[in-house]
Amino acid sequence: MKPKLVQWSVLILVLSMIILAGCQSSQEAQTLIEERTVLETEAVAPAEAPVVKSVAGDVAFGTTSAEFASQVPLPETRLIIRTAELSIVVTDTEEAMREITRLVESNEGWVVNSNVYQVREGVMSGDMTVRVPATGFGNALDAIKLLAVEVEQENISGQDVTEEYVDLSARLENLEATADRVRSFLDDAQKVEEALAVNAELSRLEGEIEVIKGRMQYLSQSAAYSTISVHLTPDVLAQPLEIGGWRPEGVARDAVEALVDTLQGLATVLIWLVIYVLPLAILIGLPLWFGIRWGVRRRQQGRVSGS
Repeated sequence: MKPKLVQWSVLILVLSMIILAGCQSSQEAQTLIEERTVLETEAVAPAEAPVVKSVAGDVAFGTTSAEFASQVPLPETRLIIRTAELSIVVTDTEEAMREITRLVESNEGWVVNSNVYQVREGVMSGDMTVRVPATGFGNALDAIKLLAVEVEQENISGQDVTEEYVDLSARLENLEATADRVRSFLDDAQKVEEALAVNAELSRLEGEIEVIKGRMQYLSQSAAYSTISVHLTPDVLAQPLEIGGWRPEGVARDAVEALVDTLQGLATVLIWLVIYVLPLAILIGLPLWFGIRWGVRRRQQGRVSGS
């Protein structure tokens, strides 16, 4: 029995060694395969591929406008676009318009448009739109109003565009950073198709950059120079019509007032009649009517019985 037991023990030991050796060889082979695969992949892949899709990816995972907005400092002063509308009565329309032009130009402003039209023979009205530095907006309004005999209407408004300007600044910085990255891809392009695709993306980005710059310039200039629109009416039209000392406007006003007074009087009488006189007449008149009628019937009955 012992020889057989020894034989079986030796056989089991040999089989165990063979199995262990096989597992180790399999692991080593798998490791070699993986290393070789990595080396082949690195050898095949180019250093940088200037593909437009990768450019779009850079835009996607780049810094967002919101992140830039938190980094872009706010302007020292808020950007507010101020506008004003004035309607004034002046002694001489054309002279007043010349004076407004001189006043605006002497303060580094300019006339946007000017229009003079004839209302009737010898009487002119006019409209003007001027731009003045925002720092002198209030002074310009006061100076124009000093030229007026009467200020009929004044309307001042302001629009705060600071938030929009900061947002545009963030978008501009983001687009410029992306455009610089795209230009680096253009230098590494190896094929004509790749160069054309990158160039098209670069043109699109530069177009968006120019649009944002134009909008920012518009907001900046609009906030730096305020707009004032002025309507000028000659004093002749503001005065009531008078013919030989007789003013039809005054007579018509007096007639309207008299009519209103008369209608008010009639309405007052009607109200008194309905609310006060009519109920009182009913309360007093009905008993009197029944009493008189009863008396008449008694008298008639007395005459019949006497005859």
